[in-house]
Amino acid sequence: MNVAELKSEYQNLTKICAEIDYSDKKSVRKNNSAVTRMYEIMNLLSLNDNETEILKFAELLTVTENRTNLWVATQMLEKLNINEKTEQQALKIIKKVTKGTGTDALGYKSWLTNYKLKN
Repeated sequence: MNVAELKSEYQNLTKICAEIDYSDKKSVRKNNSAVTRMYEIMNLLSLNDNETEILKFAELLTVTENRTNLWVATQMLEKLNINEKTEQQALKIIKKVTKGTGTDALGYKSWLTNYKLKN
């Protein structure tokens, strides 16, 4: 698969996650499979470690539909060697979520603390 196909697939996977119904076991399994596949895509990009491909994939950081940008930001920071500009763009997306008051804010505050400790 090329990067354009991976980007398209990734966006479809974030749509599955956005539509999760936690009261439906089938929906939860489908969500979990989607997240697993998103990490597989990150691993594919990581294996190649091709800066051009990674920057092309990082274009998803601008896609807010289905929180694609948040998924990409988190997973890129966790799995890929990215340049400083892309790292800052990803961190900005995550920091914006931490300013909220819900469970997402708490979760991402914790994630961000752990990220800072490791980097």
